Amino acid sequence: MSERLYGNVQEPHYARTMGLSMASVALVIAGGVSTFFMMQFFGVPIHFAAIALLLAIVGVWFLETGRKQGRTRLERAVGARMFRKAKKKGATTYLSGPTSRMPDGSHRAPGLLASTEMFEGTDHLGRPFAFLWDRVKRTGTVFFTAASSGLDLQDQDTIDFLVDGWGGYLHQSSTLAALEQVSVTVTSMRDTGERLPAAVAEHRSRVDASVVPTFSREAVDEIVAAVNAGTGRVDARLAVTFSGAPDADQGLEARSREDLMGEVMVHLPAMIEQLELSGGGVVSYLAAQEIIDTTYVAYNPEAAVAVERARLSGVGTGLTWEEVGPVYANADNIERYEHGAGFSQSFQVWRAPAGVFRESSMMALLKPDDISEQKRVTILYRPMTMEQSQSRVQTAVADADYETNQKGRKATGAQLASAGRVKQTETEVSARGAALIRFSFIITVTVMDPAALRRVPSMVRNAAQTGVQLSVRPATGNEDASFAIGLGLGIVPAKWATVSPQLRQAL
Repeated sequence: MSERLYGNVQEPHYARTMGLSMASVALVIAGGVSTFFMMQFFGVPIHFAAIALLLAIVGVWFLETGRKQGRTRLERAVGARMFRKAKKKGATTYLSGPTSRMPDGSHRAPGLLASTEMFEGTDHLGRPFAFLWDRVKRTGTVFFTAASSGLDLQDQDTIDFLVDGWGGYLHQSSTLAALEQVSVTVTSMRDTGERLPAAVAEHRSRVDASVVPTFSREAVDEIVAAVNAGTGRVDARLAVTFSGAPDADQGLEARSREDLMGEVMVHLPAMIEQLELSGGGVVSYLAAQEIIDTTYVAYNPEAAVAVERARLSGVGTGLTWEEVGPVYANADNIERYEHGAGFSQSFQVWRAPAGVFRESSMMALLKPDDISEQKRVTILYRPMTMEQSQSRVQTAVADADYETNQKGRKATGAQLASAGRVKQTETEVSARGAALIRFSFIITVTVMDPAALRRVPSMVRNAAQTGVQLSVRPATGNEDASFAIGLGLGIVPAKWATVSPQLRQAL
């Protein structure tokens, strides 16, 4: 059987005139028009009037050159200026607790999560689920945990069925008017060493010790000691974010947190069923306390053992959402984020993969390694509605036709190939009812020793380029925000962007 390849991944591409972006063309036109008016109406000598045109040319050079890892020279300059401004204002340092300037003296999660509140609801069967509400962005997020069996001992037909199921789930998500984002977070970490001994002790408490041979008990103890040393642990979590903001195109009015929870509860049973069909194995809701505990450990990695022991004891941690943040966090260093006793570095995937997707393409990136205390890989999916998909693909076809048929320019092979892929996508969207899915990656690595951060970039790049060839870049100047987004707690990056999509498209 031939190897199966998945996906029709394309990087958003917009038409360019003579190789120039819309902003560059606008600068050239503005420079030429300014030169003409200065000469005709103000009598400015030509060598002075030409300064406007020269400035426009310099502006075009600034916009079109110096692109690094998907960022233009202007984007890098603006980002560096914003970071310096935030650092000067003291916004890169976070202090919580009674001695801080927080009104309630709590230990809230900082930054993008500061406006969130945790609630817990129940579905029609009485099962509790966490609901994270952002009162500023008016979004609500529910969480699922998945216990997948993995790819071992799975034949190709089963794998294809699971991939189809996941694609079906994302397509179904695009039909829900209020659905904003779906995120999948896979966390690999060093096991605390508490779970296996606790499970053995629990089993032994139910068995009469006199009927168990001494040799068997000693053998089990030896196995537990050997297996439990330095083992890795992988957890998978899904977060589905709904918007309570008004949407005139979808006919939705603004909804309160209570109204949005009621709306979400209607979709939960179908979501679990679809997730199980797409390879999630046993899928269940995550309760509020589970989200609270895992978020606390993410911000305070040194407390992982204590939290695990409290949970296994049955007493629980007793933590609340207002206590999940670190006592102290610092993002003064443009290349790392210090929180609690941990040091984190985040990475972004900045362009479409150079290769094709296979079912095992992400394995190297997702598995535990010998550097990370915690490693999170979060994939953010933002499904477009059918109307948005139709509009976007029609615009893409028009852009491709314009770029490949400009007079005086011969289309390159890359442009012709891109146009072919765009028209294939148009067929899938128009004839087959497919939906476009925007997606991105955030990779966060946490270590306890800052010296270990020197090894992190090369480790992440090597793992990302194994199998699918993902191009990653450090989240320079945005380490704290990227850390929060990578937690997979329903933050929609587009809602926090300081540059509008229209301006980015023009650049």
